[in-house]
Amino acid sequence: MIALTIATALQIVVLLGLALVVLSLARQVGILHERLAPAGMTRSQSSIETGDVLPELDLTALTGNAVRFSGEPSALLFVSADCPICRSVLPVFEQALERSPYRGYWIADGLPGTDGEPPDYAAYAADRGLDPDRFLVSQTLGLTLGVRQIPALVLVDASGRLVSRETVSGPRELERRLAGAELQPATPMGEKST
Repeated sequence: MIALTIATALQIVVLLGLALVVLSLARQVGILHERLAPAGMTRSQSSIETGDVLPELDLTALTGNAVRFSGEPSALLFVSADCPICRSVLPVFEQALERSPYRGYWIADGLPGTDGEPPDYAAYAADRGLDPDRFLVSQTLGLTLGVRQIPALVLVDASGRLVSRETVSGPRELERRLAGAELQPATPMGEKST
């Protein structure tokens, strides 16, 4: 009789443990579902096309300084703290900017990381040697520019016009895109340059 009671109690404990495991897995599936949805479904088509002037947005760097993308050509690299490709393109971006007329900025969207908590971007910037005056956290900027995947490179000319917006698949492609970028004014889609 004692053995039967012990076996029953043990089964109840095992069943409660399995129930907790199933609930935690269901939570993780829900988190993954939420994180995958913005990549293609919930972000609407950007109203900004190549050649359009960026709207005025209140953007601040990690240091709290206001940032405007006009007056000098700017290269915006959209990154995420938990993206392995982003980590591989960061050093190449900085090196390519040294040979480029563009002033570089890193932009993160501020969404929670894989653990569900927002990353500490100040520590992220310090760990990777990024200038906090050129590191922005803005989900609005990415949505405004129609950035759908990361890492993404957006080039803006000195007058604040969108020159290009492209997803970058690795360090070589990023370097090639920055090296081949032209600073001539972009023409809106459908118009021919003269």
